Amino acid sequence: MANILVSGYYGFHNAGDEAILAGMIRALRDLEPDARFTVISGTAAQTRAMHGVNAVSRGDFKNIWRAMGRADLFVSGGGSLLQDITSSKSLTYYLALLTMARLRRRPIMFYAQGIGPVTRALSRAMIPPVVNGVNLITTRDAEAAATFRHLGVSRPPIQVTADPALALGPADPERGAIYLREAGADLSRPIIGVSVRRWHQWKEPAEPGLARALDQLARESGAQVVFIPMMRKADVEAAEGVAALMETPAVLARAEYTWDQVHAMVARCSLLIGMRYHALVFAAMNGVPLVGLSYDPKNEAFLRQIGESVAGATNLLDPDAVVAAGRRGLADADATRRQLLAKIAELTPLSRENARLAIDLLKRRETP
Repeated sequence: MANILVSGYYGFHNAGDEAILAGMIRALRDLEPDARFTVISGTAAQTRAMHGVNAVSRGDFKNIWRAMGRADLFVSGGGSLLQDITSSKSLTYYLALLTMARLRRRPIMFYAQGIGPVTRALSRAMIPPVVNGVNLITTRDAEAAATFRHLGVSRPPIQVTADPALALGPADPERGAIYLREAGADLSRPIIGVSVRRWHQWKEPAEPGLARALDQLARESGAQVVFIPMMRKADVEAAEGVAALMETPAVLARAEYTWDQVHAMVARCSLLIGMRYHALVFAAMNGVPLVGLSYDPKNEAFLRQIGESVAGATNLLDPDAVVAAGRRGLADADATRRQLLAKIAELTPLSRENARLAIDLLKRRETP
């Protein structure tokens, strides 16, 4: 029976990261039903309850060390964990975990990892000595693979796969309708879902332009605008800032939703306008026309994977471009749905390939 220790940004009420973890667990258990998971989490009790796995607090290094001793595989799971744009502490923390796993002589896999931005010289110098000792690296897009190489990661070979959440498949839009209705949305009208977050790198406020674009789309289409939080407290605050500038009434979904509830809400939308990476992933998985806004290169990379382009960036948001993209999405909904689902059908096997490679690594370790 395989024991897998998983590291990532889990237990912080972020629907995208929880979807990454859920997708990893599902894909791995499909291949290894008896696999046992321990997850390093910001809120261990929440992770145990949500995912049905063992969990250890991310600050409890004594128990993390013990868990590494029991693990057959250490997985650095999904997301852009190695970055210093929010804080250099994050990068240092995840490199420390990798170093602990190497000291414990555990095989290490980067599972559909993103990376960056890495802006500080010291951060760039810290990455190669640690990451070059990893046994297996897969990245969720070609851009992440190129960034690893640019930063000096020369081994092991890097394989481009796709985001772990894609292994989850589509959601039930009727279930999403329940949560949208409870939030106060009028489901007799088209629903424009909006995912926003605050971003301290904005060169100028993007909220007024986004509010103007949402007003125009709502008036033209008769749609109900609903702000859907991917990370409850932070995203609700960001949504309040945009909604306060709008002239048409908008609904803010304020409850604390699980990743699968957010997924279902997005599936019920007629259009999704999103900053959050996994809001865009959820939309594409369900064939929901989307308007992608970029605050980070990872959004642009995913949009390229599904044949879409960025409609705007937080440091240069053109409301007219957002409106034009939204109009196209609503007008060509059927064709867009087919195109998105076809792209996701191509990416899903790549998402599941991560699990196959992980199990192969496990089995190589078990072979005498």
